[in-house]
Amino acid sequence: MLEKYLAGENVVSYCTKCKLNLDHAIVAMEGEAIAKVKCKTCNGTHKFRNPSAVKKVRTPRKKVGSQDTVAVLWQTCISQSKGKELIYNMAGRYRVGDILLHDKFGKGVVRKLAMNKCHVLFEDKERLMASAN
Repeated sequence: MLEKYLAGENVVSYCTKCKLNLDHAIVAMEGEAIAKVKCKTCNGTHKFRNPSAVKKVRTPRKKVGSQDTVAVLWQTCISQSKGKELIYNMAGRYRVGDILLHDKFGKGVVRKLAMNKCHVLFEDKERLMASAN
């Protein structure tokens, strides 16, 4: 059964300042609905937020680029690459198509060059790496 409230009564509401469900005093009503409440802890006045309101359950989104697609692209880039196989060094100069050997990320192919950076496609994802270009 729905309870009827009056202005000045106490009610439990979610406080936006305290970030908790706390006791509040009803300040304003809209018909039979509670409009505004005042927190008894921080004295903040805000819109009534029902503490028992159930949050929507979100379904996790699928990632746009799957790991399989990146791995397949990496495999084709490695097989088609005609560049040199070099050990990655931040001070190194690279060209598009060079194969880089990185200590942590493994083998990668230089895909794009930018000022002092290069885009390298590794088996798991593309990374922006520092270079002397």
